[in-house]
This record gives sequence, C-alpha cells and structure tokens, in this order.
Amino acid sequence: MSVRRLIAEADVSTLNVSRFCREHGIGRDAFYEVRRRFAAQGEVGLVSRSRAPNRVANRTPGEVEELIIELRKQLDEIGADAGPATIHHWLGRRLDPARVPSAATIWRVLSRRGFIVADPSKAPGKRWRSFAAERANECWQIDSTHWSLADDTDVEIINAIDDCSRTAIRSAAVARCTLATSWDAIADGAASYGLPERVLSDNGKMFGPTFAANLAAVGVGLGHSRPYHPQTCGKVERFHQTQKKWLAAHDPAPTINELQHVLDEFVDYYNTQRPHRSLDRRTPHDVWHTTPRSGPASQPLGSPTVVHHNLVYDGIAWAGRYRITIGAAHNNQHATIVITGTNCHVFIDGHLVRELALNPNRANQPLHGRPGRPT
Repeated sequence: MSVRRLIAEADVSTLNVSRFCREHGIGRDAFYEVRRRFAAQGEVGLVSRSRAPNRVANRTPGEVEELIIELRKQLDEIGADAGPATIHHWLGRRLDPARVPSAATIWRVLSRRGFIVADPSKAPGKRWRSFAAERANECWQIDSTHWSLADDTDVEIINAIDDCSRTAIRSAAVARCTLATSWDAIADGAASYGLPERVLSDNGKMFGPTFAANLAAVGVGLGHSRPYHPQTCGKVERFHQTQKKWLAAHDPAPTINELQHVLDEFVDYYNTQRPHRSLDRRTPHDVWHTTPRSGPASQPLGSPTVVHHNLVYDGIAWAGRYRITIGAAHNNQHATIVITGTNCHVFIDGHLVRELALNPNRANQPLHGRPGRPT
C-alpha cells in the first residue's frame, strides 16, 4: 500500500519513472495503472485487487457440483460404493456426456467439500497376482460369512459368484453353513444360471469329500484354495465386504427370512445396476450375458437346470410332474432334486441318494426297472 500511495502522490513532471520502477520492482504499465485507478476511484483504487479471472472456463458448474454431492449422499445412504468413478457412471445417466466431469474432478469436488479425508493406511500394499476365468460359468467361487440379526443372533450368509463376470450367483441366509445348505446354494444358483464347469472354495469341512462327490455326480469339478491363503478366493472374499456395507446401511433384519429379502435386493442391485471396477465399469449381468459360457463336463452347453425342493412322502420325491421313488427311509425329510436335461439327481441333507435318467414318457420313476420284489 505504501508503494501504491507513493505512486499516486508522485509528481511525474519531476520524477524519473523508469528509475522509480526499477528500484521498486514494478513495471511502467503497473505504475500508470495505479495512478489511473486513484484518479478515478480515490482511496479505493489503491486497495489490492484479486488477480483471479472473472470467469473460469473449465470450472465445474455449481449445479453439477450439487448433483455430485447429492449422488454421494444417496449412494452412501443405501450402502453402495460411492467413489468418484461410480459417481461418474451415474452422472453419465443424468447429464449430457459433454457436461460430465472426469473422475479426477469429482474426487477434487468431494475432497473440497469434506467427503474424502486422506487415510494413508488405505494405501495399496503388496500386489497379488490376479486371475479370472475366460468364460462365464467356467468357475464359481463359494464361501460363507457371518452376520447378526436384530437380536444379535449369529447367522451365516453363503455367497457364490461367477469368477469371470463377477455375477452374484446365489446369496443365501442360513442359520449355519453346512453341507446341506451349501449344496442347496449351488443347486439354486444352477436353477438360474446353469451348472458351472468347476467350483472353487476354501477348505471348510462343508466343502469336503461329500460336496466334491455331489459336484462330480453332475459333471462339475471342485478345487480348493491353499490353507490359510484366502487370496485364492479373493473375489468372493471381496464380495463379502461389499455385501456387508450394504447390510450395515439398512435396518437389522429381525429374522432370517427378512435378511434374505434384503440380500435379494442387494443381489439385484449388484448384478444389474452397480458398475464394477474390474469389469471396466460394466455390470456383472451385462458381462455374463455377452461372454461365451462353459458348463459341466457331462452336459451339452446350454442345457437348462431345474431345481425342486420337496418333502418326501410315502418314499416319493416330487419334481414337477415326475414322481421319483427314493424309499420310505427318507420320509419327512427335505429333498433337493436337480434335473439337467433328462439327468436327475436327488439329494437329502446334501447327500446324493439317487441318480437316474428320467423317462420323459412316464410320470412315475420307480426305484427298480421292473415290478415285483427286487432281485
């Protein structure tokens, strides 16, 4: 201010302007600009002014910034991923592509507004070698995780995902993960997506020899991760985290049935709406439906799989129009019937009790090929 006041009060008729400017480190244009402002505005003209431009051409419009914040809050509220890349995806559905800012710009907006706080502990550590199946249904990963109901009752959630497309094949809430519940998860997933070529799991006892024999009976292989090496099943392990973030954002479920309802909503959102980072921001269903598929070794590709759950009565397990005899020893037990083409497998508590080729010309499928006492 003192230099500007000297400039304003100087007598240019006797002052060597060039020497004055050199001594004070200013330009001649600045010297005369200060004098013009003082002559026009008085003392106000001597106040320092901002050098910021009146209009920044590449500044994100205010309404777009507000939409970014709105999307961030909405995604956080439902427990979904709310990172800059995901917000960029959803902005593309609401705005003209020319108005959608980059993910880096969205990150800066969120940081400036206090929604992102740097956390060095989240910096990437050791990089693991990643792998992915080339075809849909080439490999499913299956695992279970713990959760609690509203009354703190501990339950488990069995998740199965497709290794190639990341599609959530099945997410089932159960009281306890057992051979029977794990096998039902595979069977119910097959009813929607067909049987896979192989299944990958950890070394839990429910995924032991009997589980492997069940898969082998329907032409599916089984592989296990190395003990104490969960990275092998990293896709389903990471899926647990995404799923639990969603569940934590919703009211605790009072019953397993209510929890299953929330899980079904999550699976629908995850498969059909949520852009997946590993899939170049495509949805799992989009990838699953546009990728070549694999299948079990014993069945032609594209063979539909139908699953029935029934209570055995009079030694009969019903599967649609078929009456499949399995013996009175299984009365009042729950049967899972898996039918692929004409191949039929009946399971009780996760154990294979009968395997047969259905005769499509008759409803009754007897235990023996001819009437009378078996010989």
